[in-house]
This record gives sequence, structure tokens and C-alpha cells, in this order.
Amino acid sequence: MSELKLPVSIQPFRGFGNGRMVCVNGQVTFGRRAHMRRPIGRDEQRRLWTRIVDAMRLATSPRIPGARVRVHCGGAVREVTADTHGHFSACLELPPQNVTSLWREYLVELIEPQRQEPVTARGEILVATPAARRIIVSDIDDTVIFTGVSNKLKMLWQLFARGPHDRVPFPGIAALYRGLYAGPDTEEKNPLIYVSRSPWSIYPTLEEFFQLHDIPIGPVLQLRDWGITLRHPFPRRAPGQKREVLERVLTVYPELPLLLIGDSGQHDPELYVGLARQQPERVAGIYIRDLRLSRTRTRELAAMQAELAALDVPMLAAPNSAEIAVDAAQRGWISGSTLAQVHERVERDMA
Repeated sequence: MSELKLPVSIQPFRGFGNGRMVCVNGQVTFGRRAHMRRPIGRDEQRRLWTRIVDAMRLATSPRIPGARVRVHCGGAVREVTADTHGHFSACLELPPQNVTSLWREYLVELIEPQRQEPVTARGEILVATPAARRIIVSDIDDTVIFTGVSNKLKMLWQLFARGPHDRVPFPGIAALYRGLYAGPDTEEKNPLIYVSRSPWSIYPTLEEFFQLHDIPIGPVLQLRDWGITLRHPFPRRAPGQKREVLERVLTVYPELPLLLIGDSGQHDPELYVGLARQQPERVAGIYIRDLRLSRTRTRELAAMQAELAALDVPMLAAPNSAEIAVDAAQRGWISGSTLAQVHERVERDMA
């Protein structure tokens, strides 16, 4: 069957925004649309090989390079062209409007390649309400879930061989993130945006994992396209991906500071500290999970913390969620009940 006769589908991912601007992204592929919102099931009973095959099938599904789509949201319309891997992204400026709900819908329609029947898909956007006080941007790998990104073979095993029921969050992280989302009075609803170098193909697994462990909210995941094909079986490099996400977040939320959370395993501290040097007024604080990889790395983190103190940007490198929760409670970012929940979970899981 020729490609012209194959069905085309659009996979929209969750976006983020407010009452004046939204940013969304998605993929255009040949074949049927993947079911990205599965009910929580007995994934642990699926055979290992089946999970690996499913993930690799999503990773290598035939994308449509240069596909053109039209994005509609809140009266705004924008046409964009997908990249060579079929991935598209768009930020839309909206007509002035009041924000009354955490979520809003957007529509994507295919322009090219043309089909006899319309090809459309609907996605959702997490919206910051007037009650929000900060935007939380968090890494996932070795920050929320252990993946071992510093060891490529271990990382690939964690990504493709383990299902959502097999993955375990760091102790206390779910309670901490629920508290940061709710704020000290439980009314803030601060948006959380999760950034990872993991491929879009594990979106369903991550989504189910977040649901299983009640980690808020959505989740709004900003992953990346590995560009895997039969000719190029290894992931392509995307060194600027996290920085690009941060720039979009800064643009969408100019009135809200960012609370940045990552780990010491790769380059999160350098990225976050670099942003704080350039725009200290935009960074509410930085939390780094210190994986204690080496004494040299620990000393580097201490030097970064001292540098940012001079800029009045708080930074804490800590080995567990309990120490981060203590600091967040002292700064009025979480409630006392959240602090107690985090401590209880950390003590129970580390006993």
C-alpha cells in the first residue's frame, strides 16, 4: 500500500498557557492514532517483550515530515509546519478573556497531506488561574523517577522494559508536588510542567505512572523526539531542548516566577543557574536532588548555591524530598500538613 493511501493521524499532547497565550505540540503520523490516555490497568502482568515492542513501535512509527496543520484555540488560529520527524509546536496569542477553568481545549486539523476525509484531533491545555503564584518546572529522570540517565544502557532498560506499575517515585515526591501545586492555603493551583529527555513514545507509560502515584497535574509533559528509524536506530541529540521549554514558559508566564527542580546527574544545575544569572527576578528558587555521585559534584553544587545567594535566588541541593519540603515550608510554598506527609512517606519508604 502506498503512503498516499495510508490513514493519517494527529496526536496532540497537553499544552500550557493562561488567558492570553497558549503553547501546544503534537505529532503527525501515518497509521491510526495511538491511545495516549489508557485506563490504569494491570500493566505489570504484560510480558516484558510486549512492553518493549509497544514502546519501540511508538518510537519508530512512520512520521510525516513537513506536514502542515492548523491549530485552533479560544478564537485564535495558527498554521504551522511539522519538522522532519512529524513533530509540530505552536504558541498562540489569544483574544483577551477571563480564566475560569484549569483546563481548556484546542483543536488541530490537517492541511497537508490532503485527505478525502478531514483529519482532526482535540487536545487539552493546563491554564494558570489568577490564584497561581509560581510556575513549577520539574525534570523527570532521576528527579521524580529513578532512570539512571548517566548510564545509557540502564536508562534504556528503565524507559522501555519497565511499565508504570514497575516504576517507583522517589520517596515523598508525590506529596511534595501536590503541596507545591496547592500552595500553603491549598488554593493556588500552581501549574507543574515536567521536562524530560525521554522520547514521546513513553508518554502513555509516564501518564499512567503519574496517575497511579497521584502526582499532579495532568500531567503536562514536555518530552522530545528521538528521531529513531530503521536507518538511524540511535536517539538524535537535542542539547537545547530543556532550554527551549524554559524560554517558552518564561514567555507565556511573564508575571510569574519559576520554581525549578532537577537532579545533579546531568546538566540541570548548570541550566537553572545559567537562567538565574541572566534573569534572577524570574527564578523563585532552585531545588536539586543531589544523587551524591561524587565529592567533586557536591562541591560544585555548593559553589552554585553560594553564587546564587548573592543574587538573592535560593538554591538547595538535597539528597531527599524531606529536606526540600522543610525549605519549601519555611518559604511559605507548602503547608504544614504537606511537610508532615512528605516526612511520613520518606521515613516509611527509607525504613
